[in-house]
Amino acid sequence: MGFPGYPPQAPYPNYPNAPYNHNQYAYAQAPPASYYGSSYPPQQNPVYQRPAPPAFFRGILTGLVVLVVFLCISTTITWLVLRPQIPVFSVTNFSVSNFNLTEPVFSAQWTANLTVENPNKKLIGYFNRIQGFIYNQNAVAEEDFLAMEYFQPVYVETKKSVSIGETLTAGEKGQRKVPSWVGEEMKKERDTGTVSFNLWIAVSVTFKTDGWSARERGLKVFCGKLKVEFEGGSGNGAVLLPKPLPCLVYV
Repeated sequence: MGFPGYPPQAPYPNYPNAPYNHNQYAYAQAPPASYYGSSYPPQQNPVYQRPAPPAFFRGILTGLVVLVVFLCISTTITWLVLRPQIPVFSVTNFSVSNFNLTEPVFSAQWTANLTVENPNKKLIGYFNRIQGFIYNQNAVAEEDFLAMEYFQPVYVETKKSVSIGETLTAGEKGQRKVPSWVGEEMKKERDTGTVSFNLWIAVSVTFKTDGWSARERGLKVFCGKLKVEFEGGSGNGAVLLPKPLPCLVYV
């Protein structure tokens, strides 16, 4: 069918009017995969393998372990051979002077003398810090001490003893105020003619011998129930000690 106004077009001359065959120029089938050569395997993500530690570092680690074990064994053997023993503390004299409860600020002076005995046969004791505290026997808190002072450091030879002493003062400028309830308790006791005190001592000691030294050790020494008898109405008194009073030592 042609457009309107145009005659139908005649077929080209010398060409037969053969029907169109769609298979005449069909596409050729693709060659097999073997034509292009062998196929490549799929790629895989590389797996990271941690290298083994070098023998040098393993040797250092082994040496350190052996050294630590050796030190522990040698320290234990030395301790068993030397057998450090706890020092012995005893009060030889304890007195009070200028004991005054009537002024606005409580004041007093305590004189404490002790002996320190070293029971060890091979170890010398070096007492590097000796800090003393005076408490009323009714005190319950650590901060309720009446006076504090440091004793002179000492060292004690094997199987020997030394004497130490110090004066502890309350009521000086800059010192903490004694709790009022402690003052009231001491007034009640003072009316009876006696007042009891406790002496606490914080000690740092190191035991040494030729070629060996133990680590510094902290001790707490408790000398309790030091009952001071006053001379009439004066502020002076002392503890009657027919023999040294042993103290308790806490490690």
